[in-house]
Amino acid sequence: MFPRQTLYPVLLFLVFSAIPVQAQTADQSGERQDIFIAPLAEVIGYSRQGPSFGGGFALGAGDGIAVGMRFLYAIDTEDVHTMEMTVFTRFYLRRSEACTGPFVQINIGAAIFDLKHTASPPAEVGAPSAGIAAGWRFPLGKRWYIEPAIRLGYPYIAGAGAAFAFRL
Repeated sequence: MFPRQTLYPVLLFLVFSAIPVQAQTADQSGERQDIFIAPLAEVIGYSRQGPSFGGGFALGAGDGIAVGMRFLYAIDTEDVHTMEMTVFTRFYLRRSEACTGPFVQINIGAAIFDLKHTASPPAEVGAPSAGIAAGWRFPLGKRWYIEPAIRLGYPYIAGAGAAFAFRL
C-alpha cells in the first residue's frame, strides 16, 4: 500500500482525467457529443442503523459510452456525514439512441466519513468506494431529463436515487 498522503493527489488526478476534453468537439457526423450536468438526490445504505439521505451532482460526457464524475454528500440518523467522490463509466444499452433509455454504470472512487464532526479534512477515516448502478434516462424535451437509478456496492451496500438534469 502507498502512503495516505499520496492517496488524495491520485484521487484528484483520476477525477480530473475522467472529464474528456474530446467531448467538447464535434463527432464524425458533425454533431456535438452529449455533455450533461445532473443535480441528484439519493437514499443510500451508508449507516449501520438506517438509511443515509444525500444530495450532490454528476458531470459527464459521451454518446453510447459516457464517462464522468459524481459527488455525493449524505447524512444519516447517527450523525455520520459521508462524502463520496467517484468517477464513472456508463454504458447505454440503446447505442443508436444514446441519450435515452436504460444504462449500466460502473463507479469507483472514495468515501470519507465524519462521525459527529470529529474529523477534519483531509479525513483519516475513509474507504474505497466501488459499485455498479442501473437506471433509465427519461427525456423531458430536448435538453432536460429525469434519471432514476439503483446501485449496489461497497461500502454502502445499496442505494436508490434520481437526477433531474440538463444536457449541454
